[in-house]
Amino acid sequence: MKRTIGLILLVAGIAVGAYGGYEYYSAQQSLKNKITKVFTGTTKVEQQSVYLMIGGGAAALLGLGLTLTGKTPRRR
Repeated sequence: MKRTIGLILLVAGIAVGAYGGYEYYSAQQSLKNKITKVFTGTTKVEQQSVYLMIGGGAAALLGLGLTLTGKTPRRR
């Protein structure tokens, strides 16, 4: 059971991290973001993207840990 949950967390963490990276890259390319960044220094979209990448990485690490330490079924 721990191994299954670990695999689900691992896949979901990778997906969320990749989505956060994509959103961050998209935010960097938009003209609106560049104009806002001149006046405020940072944008809300960039902050949210960084949070997604951090959360995805944490979920992936937790999933990897659960997958590696999960019990394997014994064969009789």
